[in-house]
Amino acid sequence: MQVEQVLSLDLESTDYLYRIRRDARIVYVSVQYTTLIPDADRTDSSRILAILRTLPGWQGQWTTLTVTNSKGLSTKYDVFKPHRLAPTSLVPSFPRYNFLDFTVVERISDRVSMVSTDRLRGKNCVRKIARFSHELKAIKKEIEAYHFLHGFPLIPKFMGYVYEETCDRVVGFLIEALEGRHPSAEDYEICQSGMFELHKRGVVHGDLNKYNIFIDGGKAKFVDFEVASFQVTDDKNYKVLEREEAERLPKTLVGD
Repeated sequence: MQVEQVLSLDLESTDYLYRIRRDARIVYVSVQYTTLIPDADRTDSSRILAILRTLPGWQGQWTTLTVTNSKGLSTKYDVFKPHRLAPTSLVPSFPRYNFLDFTVVERISDRVSMVSTDRLRGKNCVRKIARFSHELKAIKKEIEAYHFLHGFPLIPKFMGYVYEETCDRVVGFLIEALEGRHPSAEDYEICQSGMFELHKRGVVHGDLNKYNIFIDGGKAKFVDFEVASFQVTDDKNYKVLEREEAERLPKTLVGD
């Protein structure tokens, strides 16, 4: 029996996007005929699949499916391409891991999970992906930061890239899982010292909050660089960003 599972969804008023596993494949469905799936069912994996299976050609070997209602129900196959990071964003020496080869240990958010894989001998790592094309920009920026900071001791080790179906379709990355705890206001000096080291390396984090910092061994380590900024020669704006981030730091350590 074929394995089918809705992995991700992104629902707009005129377009429902679904990311679906079909055995060893991951396919994408854009439902622009939104009344096809009742409001009560549009987040229910079993009901979504039951409706989509009635579409002509559902069992075909397509990768993307577009459902419209311009002149009655219409299904078009492979009209849009599945998203991927550009090869120029990647470093060839890093390994690549198939998304479906991981076991999920813990779901952290819609795009982030604690995972393990036999290739890493069961070691827990953190996997982060772009589920859909509009999330690629943030993933690209974060990968750029990890490349830029390669070898820097106050970030997790970058383990490689995550792909779907073929190794040239990279949609995310893998980093080591950090130990430790999130900081409190009492850890301000440790966090400030780490932030200054980050700035010296030419990176402003851009979204420092207590959940993007881990205290481990008396040092602060940083994750989630989706909105990071990088220093270029004589960039006055970068110095402004440094100062603003330093001023915000005390407030980021307070609260839930």
